Amino acid sequence: MKHVRLAVFLLLIVSASIRAQDPRTIFEVDPGLTVAWDINRKVRLDFATGREKTEELSSARWKLSGGASFRLKPLRKTLLDLIDTDKDHQFVFGVVYEFSRTSEAGITFREHRVMLDGTFRYTLPAKVLLTNRARIELRWLQDDYHWRFRDRLLFERPMRTRKLRFTPFAGAEAVWDRRHTSWNLFKFTGGVQFPLIRRSTLDVLYERQHCVTCADQNTNIVGLTLNIYLRRKK
Repeated sequence: MKHVRLAVFLLLIVSASIRAQDPRTIFEVDPGLTVAWDINRKVRLDFATGREKTEELSSARWKLSGGASFRLKPLRKTLLDLIDTDKDHQFVFGVVYEFSRTSEAGITFREHRVMLDGTFRYTLPAKVLLTNRARIELRWLQDDYHWRFRDRLLFERPMRTRKLRFTPFAGAEAVWDRRHTSWNLFKFTGGVQFPLIRRSTLDVLYERQHCVTCADQNTNIVGLTLNIYLRRKK
């Protein structure tokens, strides 16, 4: 619990300091859908679509992605009834292609991304799962190519009452952009995941984004994401 309390304390301090110097804040709601299909114990296909805040433009972008994740090492200790089988593994490598489209002032902007992920997971005391995802993004935005690095920490703990199961989570992400040669984007997230019928969950979250190099420096986001998990019949 000491590690969790420290992480939450640091997140509160950083988010409070950002609010104190907030010159202008915008608000948006971002829905999303993810579908994960387990081919076998070591390989999974991932598909996603949804709406997301852009850094380059004021308009949000609609994205569509597909990829695969490869599980290299299972966790020695698993948690409560995890529907997401990736979370049963200590290290997962992923590759994803993503296409997005944004329209602003009558002009359509298209972007292609190739993302390479390395995700490490650790079980902490009090049944807390720590996830550290390191991601390299190769981006083709119109005629411009650049890359950036993202590092995300996420803490979550499955919980159960008499009739309800849910998983509170909190995390932070920092982005280093090659164009600016600096850490220019910071995200702070908190929310709850609820299991639905069969093998599906719903994420309800709040995210605070602070972008040093964007026209809109601060954004408050409410996210609703439906996650569906499929397994190949044996």
